[in-house]
Amino acid sequence: MPNLPGDVIQSDLRSFIEAVDDHGELEVVSGAHWDKEMGAVTEVLYRQKVEKSPMLVFDQVPGYPDQNRCLYGMFGSPLRLALALGMEPEASRSRAEMLTTFRKVIKKGFDRIPPKTVDDGPVLQNVVSGDDIDLLSMFPVPVHHELDGGRYIGTACGVVTRDPDTGRVNLGTYRVQVTGKNTCASYISNGKQGRIHRDKYLNAGKPCPVVIIVGMDPVTYLASGYTLADQVPELEWCGGLMGRPHEVIEGELTGLPFPARSEIVLEGEILPDETVEEGPFGEWHGYYAGEAKSEPVVRINRVYHRDNPILTCAASQKPPHAHLFERCFLRSAALLDSLEGAGIPDVVSAWAHQAGSGRTFVVVSVKQRYFGHSTQVGLVASQVNPVGYVGRWIVVVDDDIDPSDIHEVIWAMGTRCDPKTMTTTLSRTWSSRLDTLVTDYDRLYNSRMVIDACIPYERRDTFPTVAQSSPRLAAQVRAKYPHLYR
Repeated sequence: MPNLPGDVIQSDLRSFIEAVDDHGELEVVSGAHWDKEMGAVTEVLYRQKVEKSPMLVFDQVPGYPDQNRCLYGMFGSPLRLALALGMEPEASRSRAEMLTTFRKVIKKGFDRIPPKTVDDGPVLQNVVSGDDIDLLSMFPVPVHHELDGGRYIGTACGVVTRDPDTGRVNLGTYRVQVTGKNTCASYISNGKQGRIHRDKYLNAGKPCPVVIIVGMDPVTYLASGYTLADQVPELEWCGGLMGRPHEVIEGELTGLPFPARSEIVLEGEILPDETVEEGPFGEWHGYYAGEAKSEPVVRINRVYHRDNPILTCAASQKPPHAHLFERCFLRSAALLDSLEGAGIPDVVSAWAHQAGSGRTFVVVSVKQRYFGHSTQVGLVASQVNPVGYVGRWIVVVDDDIDPSDIHEVIWAMGTRCDPKTMTTTLSRTWSSRLDTLVTDYDRLYNSRMVIDACIPYERRDTFPTVAQSSPRLAAQVRAKYPHLYR
């Protein structure tokens, strides 16, 4: 069972780094350059070791103070994700069991606790304003990939905005490129809450207040990447998850909240009448899709940061990569929440596969109860968050199939699915400029396929029996020949 949230869940990045180090999953790399080298070191390592790679902290970056650091792969292993949520490390040994425990823990967040506003915190150790701001002189902002259009300070970041109509504060992860001493540009896909907030201001000819959190503590990072219902404020969800109010400071210029123990916070406004070229950037699916495009200028008016600040970074590459594991976990859990919220019974598990970049190949398992049950699951899963955005393939399998085991999934597809009668194609579904198959940026649609790889409901009692050792026999041979199964 997991420990009680609040007893061990960290709200400070540095405490989390210490915990990771204590469990032997931290590696410090000294002297790597900000220009492509840190991203390349991370990519090559994670492609070699996949989910067994350490969290990487880069120090002594050329041209910067030795302890101005960059961190990659915060939750790049099951153990680190378990540590972030206060789960026992043993919970990380089985992906299916971990997902079940993970969902139980994160549901604590829905017992929302509003944040507590405080007047002071480590992030206020340094405050820089106006003309004194020079982002690229202050921080070792990386070029993450060889063909990126510039240096991206916001990748594993949180962008805070407020709905001008309702006052609801949103926290989301959107990429942020440095374009000048005190200017940035941020690409936010259509339909995302930050984009909706931003456009309300800009369409009215007003600047949009914004705060960008660059050095993210684990809880805020989870919240910024987890798909929550629009009516659930992320910082209140953080409090519920921790079992205590998340301590925040309100920006003096915008009034927007940010965690008091953040590493770096940029406070400013998105301008309605000034644009700058943003991109390209190596994105979540492993491509430079979307091209460079004009985006509104983000003018940074104030910077808050701790002494010896740490930039949290996420370089997306062709799968697998350093921050894909936690995305698969977050999106799998969020999909199960959405299906549960839709009232569909007996959905057993789900997995957004790493090979599908955590979005484009998703599998859901169900214990069939009625005719059309599996089709219902697939169609609903194809449209709800997080699969609704740029989904592609949705596979539904029976409850004897582990959705996270690609061998079992493909076996089910090859033996239980008739392609002519058990697949459904959907058109004009929610896509993005980042979609590799979108060619007309004025028509951001895609299509997707639902594959019913379940035993036909009417044949459940007559379908051929699986050729596999019974659990009893398997247990007997494991006990008799233990040296073979170590």
